[in-house]
Amino acid sequence: MVGRRKRTEDLSDEEEQSDARSSVSGGSKRARYERDASVQTSASSVRPNGHRTPRRTQNGRNASVEGTDQDAHQPGSIVRVKLKNFVTYTEAEFNLGPSLNMIIGPNGTGKSTLVCAICLGLGWETKNLGRAKEIGEFVKHGNTEATIEIELAAGPGHESNPIIRRVIRKEGNKSMFFLDGRQATQKAVVALAKSFSIQIDNLCQFLPQDRVVEFAQLSPVDLLTHTQRAAAPEQMVVWHEQLKDLRKKEKALEVSQTNESEHLKGLQQRQSATREDVDRWHQRQELITKVGLLEKCKPALEVRLLKAQIDRLKEEKKKAQDDVNRLNAEAAPARQALDSAESYQSEVDGVQKARKAHSEAAKVHADTIARNVKREQEAITEFSAQVDAEKAEEKKRRQDVKRLEGVIAQLERAISQAPVDFDAEDYQNQLRELRSRESAIERSQADLRDNQKAIADQGKELRADLQRKVNEREDLNTQSGQQASLLARVAPETAKAWDWIQKNQGQLDLKGEVHGPPLLTCSITDPRYADAVETSIGGLGDMTAITCTNPDDQMTLSDKIFGETLKLHNVMIRCVPQSLAAYRSPVTQTELQQYGLQCWMIELLQGPEPVLAMLCDSKQLHRTGYAPRELSAEQFEPLKNSPISSWIAGRDQYRITRRQEYGGHESTAVRQVKKAQLFTDQPVDAGEKRRLDEEIDEMKQNMRELQDQHKTGKADLEQLRRDIVEIREQKGAVELDLNAKKKARNEWELLPNKKAMKQEELDTIRASMAETTQRILAIKTKSEKAALEIASLILDYIRAVTGLRQAHESLLEADIRLVEANSEVDTVKAEQDGILRAIEASMANLEDIKKRNKAAVRDYNARVVNFNDEMDKLTEEERELIDEYAQIESLNELQTQIEMVEAKLQMMAGGDPNAVRAYEKRKAEIERVQQKLEEIAAALSATAEEIAEIRTQWEPQLDEMVSKISDGFSHNFQRIGCAGQVAVYKDEDFEKWSIQIQVRFRENESMSILDSHRQSGGERAVSTVFYLMALQDLARSPFRVVDEINQGMDPRNERMVHERMVAIACQERTSQYFLITPKLLNDLVYDPKMMVHCIASGEHMPAANEGGKGLDFSKLALRALQVNKGGIVGVGA
Repeated sequence: MVGRRKRTEDLSDEEEQSDARSSVSGGSKRARYERDASVQTSASSVRPNGHRTPRRTQNGRNASVEGTDQDAHQPGSIVRVKLKNFVTYTEAEFNLGPSLNMIIGPNGTGKSTLVCAICLGLGWETKNLGRAKEIGEFVKHGNTEATIEIELAAGPGHESNPIIRRVIRKEGNKSMFFLDGRQATQKAVVALAKSFSIQIDNLCQFLPQDRVVEFAQLSPVDLLTHTQRAAAPEQMVVWHEQLKDLRKKEKALEVSQTNESEHLKGLQQRQSATREDVDRWHQRQELITKVGLLEKCKPALEVRLLKAQIDRLKEEKKKAQDDVNRLNAEAAPARQALDSAESYQSEVDGVQKARKAHSEAAKVHADTIARNVKREQEAITEFSAQVDAEKAEEKKRRQDVKRLEGVIAQLERAISQAPVDFDAEDYQNQLRELRSRESAIERSQADLRDNQKAIADQGKELRADLQRKVNEREDLNTQSGQQASLLARVAPETAKAWDWIQKNQGQLDLKGEVHGPPLLTCSITDPRYADAVETSIGGLGDMTAITCTNPDDQMTLSDKIFGETLKLHNVMIRCVPQSLAAYRSPVTQTELQQYGLQCWMIELLQGPEPVLAMLCDSKQLHRTGYAPRELSAEQFEPLKNSPISSWIAGRDQYRITRRQEYGGHESTAVRQVKKAQLFTDQPVDAGEKRRLDEEIDEMKQNMRELQDQHKTGKADLEQLRRDIVEIREQKGAVELDLNAKKKARNEWELLPNKKAMKQEELDTIRASMAETTQRILAIKTKSEKAALEIASLILDYIRAVTGLRQAHESLLEADIRLVEANSEVDTVKAEQDGILRAIEASMANLEDIKKRNKAAVRDYNARVVNFNDEMDKLTEEERELIDEYAQIESLNELQTQIEMVEAKLQMMAGGDPNAVRAYEKRKAEIERVQQKLEEIAAALSATAEEIAEIRTQWEPQLDEMVSKISDGFSHNFQRIGCAGQVAVYKDEDFEKWSIQIQVRFRENESMSILDSHRQSGGERAVSTVFYLMALQDLARSPFRVVDEINQGMDPRNERMVHERMVAIACQERTSQYFLITPKLLNDLVYDPKMMVHCIASGEHMPAANEGGKGLDFSKLALRALQVNKGGIVGVGA
């Protein structure tokens, strides 16, 4: 495998072909491109300029080498990865082996970039890498898009190896997927990967560098989940989830059953206590029911009485109708006379209205003629005004003619007087010379100002540097200054980070407090305690840790310090989980002194509470005792068996370790107290003091020189200012003279045009004067026509007024006759008034009877509907009683019986209706709870049966799988002289089932559970690798990726792990394995099936196109063959 970077310059076709031949034959290496890494390998498949390798057939075999005896790739394993403009690579191609692939190279060359490419190229998200969150951040700096191409070994159903290509665009953080050259969705790509059992999100299969710590911190429960996903059939994962859900359901049912049973018992007890009160209440209810029935009889009685009233009103209405008919017959002659008078009145009223309309129309006609006469009179007045205006205009025109003739005479005189000639080119030459001198002075001014600004900036920086040096010099005389200087020496990156935080704290929007390292913020109460305190705290990690009180602040500072802002690495940031008061000592102060100890270690320190709380959380200083002298044997034994597990007495540090899983076995570790190196009062460094004094003197001398230069420059600027003012005055005088002469010439040249314009204006006025008489004559003609029109309209107006008078006289006659007709009607009505009043009274009586009958019927119908509705709601017994009581003659009699029953009720105790309602409610609740308990019991039985059914399938397979993992894990440990085993921790709650890993690294130790407290970082790394190896034979995934897992191991462990990894990963028909590491030991075991990929880049790499010889691949290949014959990998040689 070789991944070549692009050349910085483009080549023609001939140049590319030539360069490709020379790269293969001569082993040359192309020039670095923006610090890109160049990838090289012991294999011979070099592809310069990203030329694509031949398309492979199934199982990753190259069509051009089909006859070789290489092992075939397993379905889903990675055959090839090609990158373009991705992270550090401009263009690279990796041809990967089917077994163990070791990716080695220095830090920063792009090893982990291959891991990122595998994850993103197969469709998974960036969160599985623990690196950048945005996909666009993986595009190489200076480019707009990146490409990842991955070729997978084909499986059943695939004619050729599937090729997945993902194009990432920086703008918008977008990407596109292609599957075998056709655009596809991300979902389709992930589905293809999962069809090969690829699980990038499973740390047991895919362990990138930034998630190694996350895997090491997996809880045993999570480890079981990841193990099943990696090594067990998918159905086992489904069964486990079903068992967890069913157990949750079963626990919820059991709790519900217990609660409901207790609830039922309480209900039954309360029901028995209230039974007698309920019986008495029912007796009273019977009387209340009878009162209610009597009350319900009222509607029936009211309906019967209303029916009788309606029958009476019907008889009265018939009699009243007969009276009305009789009176109408008697009044018939009088009514005819009245009808005749009213008919005559109607006719006269119509004639009066017609004549009134005619009179109003005549008036409108006369008014219209009058308005027309007024309009014509106004027109004559307007014509007279127009004539007067024409005469006034004529007078004004004569004045304008006289004025224009004078102006034309003046223009003719001015035209005859030509202006003085001048040489414009001479003036322009003078101005160009002055402008050139002005520009030269301005450039000199700009250069001087730039120089002055540079001197000022240099002086500003120099003053700041001088002040810093003075501060450093003064700090040497203070304890805090000495501590800051000490921090800068022992932890320079932490000192830089803390200094940045102090300067930018106001812009960080922090939510809590941030405190500096204990080395700066804490002090010892007495110098005698310095050795003990520093020994208890331990190494530099906690002494130089920055403390936050809010987790969000910790994340913010981490992003700034480790990210693009500062790009630091060796800085410890801690978040204190709780206040100092929450850290309580295991015994009281009195008990502590009884054990022979003076105080707790935290009491010997002074500093901010969050910093002290951080030390308590990390180093348990609140649980560590202190005694200035050695303890006697009589004091040691009680202290050893006390809750105190660590203390310092004299010059020794004691730590008691108790293992509950081994029957309370305890061990005592004793270490000597070290001499304090940090909490010390050190004398001032004279050499440092002398160096700072010399630097301060030199800076002051430089400052004086800069001041002299600035003063000289200021004087030069002032002289240039005076020169440029003088030049600008000369230029202004020349321009003023030139413009005055130009203006005079231009004005003289425009005089003929002005004369022509004035002459044209004069001719126009004279022509207008000739037309004035004709316009006045036309206006007078119009005025005469208007006078004739007025005469005609006045004759029409006289005729209209005569017609109006005649119409008015006719209207008066009609008004008189209408008054006579109205009088006659009133006379006839007066004669018939008695008869009409009798008829009206009879009609009013009839209407009143009808209204009362209608109201009674409406009331009856409403009551009947309500009565029937109420009767439908009653029982048969209640209806019979109501029918019996409804025969009472009156409502008074019914009311008497109601009052008798109510009197009986008053003689009885009222009882508590709430108690009765509660009784009935409890009765219903008891029935409901009993039914619910039956349902819960049935559900519990069904759930238990379902759990048993699934468990009988899942548990044996799980035990078998873990047994196989344990056998492999134990075998790996036996091969390195240690012991280890894997088991399943089983619990009633399936959510608590977990993987328990037990290891032993020394012969005199017993097996102990693997955790972060018992084993070192290297031992945990060895255990993690062996556990992943144990999954190799069971794994359903076609490949595994482990990034820099060996970095925490010592050489012995690393060598043993490497040997086992090679032995397991290079077995026949095993899955593909990727190990990424920046370094390896010398003389490691080698297997022909493994492939080593070396990635190298940097400024000192030889490059053939820069005059060097480049890398000689022939010599490298010969060296590899020599090493291979010896059966070792000499990576470090």
